[in-house]
Amino acid sequence: MSATPETVKLFLGPIYVGTILSTCLFGVCASQFTTYFLSARRLQDSLSVRALVLWELLISIFCGATSVYFVWLYLVDNYFNPGFMASAPWPLGAVPMLSVLSACPVQIFMAYRVFALSKSYFLVGLLVLLTIANVGIALATSVIAFGLLFADGSQLTPLADSWLAITVVNDLSLTLSLIYYLHRHRTGFTKTDTVIRRLMRSALESAAFATFFSIMILIMFTVLPKTGLHLMFSQPMGRIYTSTLLSTLNARETLRDGMGGIYELGESGVDVTHFDLRSNPSDRAPVAVKITVDDVTDTNRLHRTSRGDKPTEIHGSGWVSNVGAV
Repeated sequence: MSATPETVKLFLGPIYVGTILSTCLFGVCASQFTTYFLSARRLQDSLSVRALVLWELLISIFCGATSVYFVWLYLVDNYFNPGFMASAPWPLGAVPMLSVLSACPVQIFMAYRVFALSKSYFLVGLLVLLTIANVGIALATSVIAFGLLFADGSQLTPLADSWLAITVVNDLSLTLSLIYYLHRHRTGFTKTDTVIRRLMRSALESAAFATFFSIMILIMFTVLPKTGLHLMFSQPMGRIYTSTLLSTLNARETLRDGMGGIYELGESGVDVTHFDLRSNPSDRAPVAVKITVDDVTDTNRLHRTSRGDKPTEIHGSGWVSNVGAV
């Protein structure tokens, strides 16, 4: 690569912008990590979920440090060395590997959520297979990149395109599957359905960012392989998946709080905190009714509710059955 002013802008500029975006997203993730580790709900999570969050914290710290070191290499250590731009230092070749080390555990977690809703071994097997293929191709891309000069980066185009295409397909498959099965698990209760709609919207919004970044990397690397424009999107890509995971976990308490208060029975709202248990209208008096509502915000429990479940019943004696079975 000849170190002309234009090539410097098209290479170092995207690295600089990508580092800024990655650092900003790390700040967002740091706030989400703090919220999660200070929450009481963390103690109720399984060991695997807490290990996943810890892994994402460690990989986020390492990726943030790598991005800063990436800029340091070019703008400080080799500021008077234009020939260094022709090389491909290890932080450049490690970008695909670091991205999948952050993204793929989150994709496996999302696949488990799909399985909890669908109970389909075929579907979850397909999603896991896409994730494994994603990891394999991304790691192969990084390994080959370590032995190439920057000018030879176009040799990686077939591998990189395959990795990014599989990433897009995987993200879209996970998102559409979640939305489909969440939609099927609507109960007819207003508050429950509101929470489900929020989960659907959150899944769609999270996938939109990840898919957009993957598509932009695919376009930039395919059309302009000898520039660094793809680095604007590939450097911060892993933090998007980390933020998706943490926002999903941290939103559970807020969504569960939305289930409290008045529960809808049929088409009209009924305050079940004071429901009369006596059949004679003249003898009615407020009686407290305690109702336990399962956590609808954990999608691994939503499979217990479907349109085929028995709806809420109010018998003549005033007994309430099957309330909030989610």
